[in-house]
Amino acid sequence: MTATLPPAEPTAASTPTAPTTISDALFDTAACLNCGTALNGPFCAQCGQKKAARMGTSTVRKEAWERFRWFEWSTIRNALRVLPQPGTMAREYVLGQRKDHPHPLTLLCLAIGFLLIVLGHTDYLRPELPSEEAQRMYALVTGYSKWSFSLGAVAAFASMWIVFRRWGYNAAELLALALYCQAVFIALQMVNQLPLVLAPSPGLLKWHKAWSPWYMTALQTLMLMVALRQFFVVDLRRDGWRLLLAGALFAALKWQATQWYARGVVELVLWQMGG
Repeated sequence: MTATLPPAEPTAASTPTAPTTISDALFDTAACLNCGTALNGPFCAQCGQKKAARMGTSTVRKEAWERFRWFEWSTIRNALRVLPQPGTMAREYVLGQRKDHPHPLTLLCLAIGFLLIVLGHTDYLRPELPSEEAQRMYALVTGYSKWSFSLGAVAAFASMWIVFRRWGYNAAELLALALYCQAVFIALQMVNQLPLVLAPSPGLLKWHKAWSPWYMTALQTLMLMVALRQFFVVDLRRDGWRLLLAGALFAALKWQATQWYARGVVELVLWQMGG
């Protein structure tokens, strides 16, 4: 499934139609991939976007540096559009509409920043019986736990790479989708933490810690399947089984990665504390 459709002839008033698959030929065009206006230079005279190149490792790094802005209102406004349509937004971004779409790394960092603020209010990782040794362990675990926010993206990328790698998208393009999905996963985690912020209680915290991993994994799996259908424009009758397979792989990989990561953090913290 590597055949591609030629890009539609651009017009000044319409956005280019997205092909069902992707190739380098899509970006070899004299039209702006964001708004469809004919290009007379490196920047579009209509929307101001720079001529888009196909995503690759160097493209991701360069665009992340150029567009990283923590508190731009446009970044926050456009980030909110990702919540119901992560796959559609990622697809548009990958296919060249980048001026009005948040960079995946910017979006992910913004989401992690907000989640850390929420977790700070709930003391979700704080030990129940504080002591000097427990406080030291808590500080170490909290530091290492910040890296755990990437586990969902790793599991999402691995599952889509296994199931959809023959559909013509390269690793950087699939990674962009995975990062968009991870930002939505973190948004779900923030919503999940709201009861602990609004009505904190030891009983609720205990229940939350026991059951949250189960239902949040189910919600994230469902969200990933929705995003995959949007991104790959999946025909449910013909390729619906791919969504189910990708969802099952994601849930299994994320669960196993979480277990390995937690075990690794415990061993590392115990080693650092000399235990």
